[in-house]
Amino acid sequence: MTLLFVISINTNASEELSKTTLIEQVKHVNNLQNKVLMAGSTAQDITNLFAAYTDNFTYEHEVYGGVYTREHLLSNTIKFHKKGNYKNTKPRYKILKTMVGLNAVAVSRLQRDGATHLSVFEFKGNKVSRIIEYWK
Repeated sequence: MTLLFVISINTNASEELSKTTLIEQVKHVNNLQNKVLMAGSTAQDITNLFAAYTDNFTYEHEVYGGVYTREHLLSNTIKFHKKGNYKNTKPRYKILKTMVGLNAVAVSRLQRDGATHLSVFEFKGNKVSRIIEYWK
């Protein structure tokens, strides 16, 4: 007698997200980023933001130093928060436009000072795995 076992493992990493889900997630992360940068933000706000990132998340910005790991960004965010460096009274970013690709979204965001920034958010499951910045 031969027994055949089939095991199916659903990994969110290869799951294709819908356009609606991707845009909702970008808006969510944008709001979390803005909240951390506000005066009166809390350690919980930082925790909430980093919970939206995968464990191997990277932030890439060639103009401002290259590639940053999740751990490096979290450490810096906590350090700057403790020093009281986050003093915004209005959100830093407003989303202007999005262009959705396969588990990625190109985002044009207006900064408070009027500058427009282009960012690409890449996803694995419902979490951001990488953000690449294309602005000076």
